[in-house]
Amino acid sequence: MRAAPLLLLVASFARPQDITGPSRELEGDRARAVRTGLDYLAREQSKDGSWGAPDRGVIGITALGVLAFLAQGHQEGFGPYADFPGRGDIVRRAVDFLLKHSTQTARQGNPPGYIFSEGDADSRMHGHGYATQALILVYGTGRADAARERELKEKIKRAVQVIEDSQTITGGWGYEPRSSTMHEGSVTVTVVQALRLAADAGFVVDREVQERGLKYLRDSQKPDGSFKYSHMADTSTPALTAAALTAMHGFGEYYSRPITKGLEYLDRSYRGRDLFHLQWPFYCHYYSAQAFYRAGGPHWETWKRYGLPRLLDEQRREGFWDDRLTADARRGSHGRHHATAFAVLALSVDEGYLPIFQR
Repeated sequence: MRAAPLLLLVASFARPQDITGPSRELEGDRARAVRTGLDYLAREQSKDGSWGAPDRGVIGITALGVLAFLAQGHQEGFGPYADFPGRGDIVRRAVDFLLKHSTQTARQGNPPGYIFSEGDADSRMHGHGYATQALILVYGTGRADAARERELKEKIKRAVQVIEDSQTITGGWGYEPRSSTMHEGSVTVTVVQALRLAADAGFVVDREVQERGLKYLRDSQKPDGSFKYSHMADTSTPALTAAALTAMHGFGEYYSRPITKGLEYLDRSYRGRDLFHLQWPFYCHYYSAQAFYRAGGPHWETWKRYGLPRLLDEQRREGFWDDRLTADARRGSHGRHHATAFAVLALSVDEGYLPIFQR
């Protein structure tokens, strides 16, 4: 079964009387922010097509870069970034990098189909999940020639198999591409979205894997509506909660009590604190924008009133965002490429180009 080309979905919603949306000027600011952010990423792309440092999340950050361009409708061989001065076809070069790092045989204890780069100790299954998403979405545009389509299809099938085989007994996923005892929510959301995209694109996905993943997420929720880091760690944050809600949406759950409670917690978080002073603020905004958009109504208005202006304020004149300037730089910072890709994605959610963003 062949995937259908990506479609632009124009979504509408009723605006509550007591909450105003962003002004036309703010919408213009968003469009400019996205354009300058993509221009920055295009200028910064390495000769091998990657973004990020070779030893600091290069697979994950490159995949996020691909997603950022796709989220604005830019594809291989199409649009202004198909022949960018000094770089060429931005999306194709990045996809080539990801395809090159999809292993055909077991290497360094990792299974065939795992997308990784030697020396990159940070991407791991996070990066594999994002890379799988990116390859599926490129495959889904229907723009590849026959040989490239075959390569994409084969490597997507292997990547999906790696995800299915590495699910833990708890139903979640851990940092490594194997079924171990370690599991946590932020990895789970990346691979869950990959499985959802794969199924929608016509790839065979084990339904039992998806059902166990959904149960894992439900079991991770605390009484206040937030979601824990894992079953073994009680720590919960807005970022983890937003990721869990997005993953549950990926499994097709939209209107349950856990979803309602999680959205209420996330809504309170956005109204009550400055999320840029927490760890992983750009990760939080990316998944919060998705969760709020799918919920619509007052929740989406919360994003537009509190999340959108704050995110726009953090962009630098050169077009980038930098998590080293806004997050706890002692832990978890991955710099400008990482933050810029996440920011552009968060600002693109309601554009409707990506299936994972559509209601």
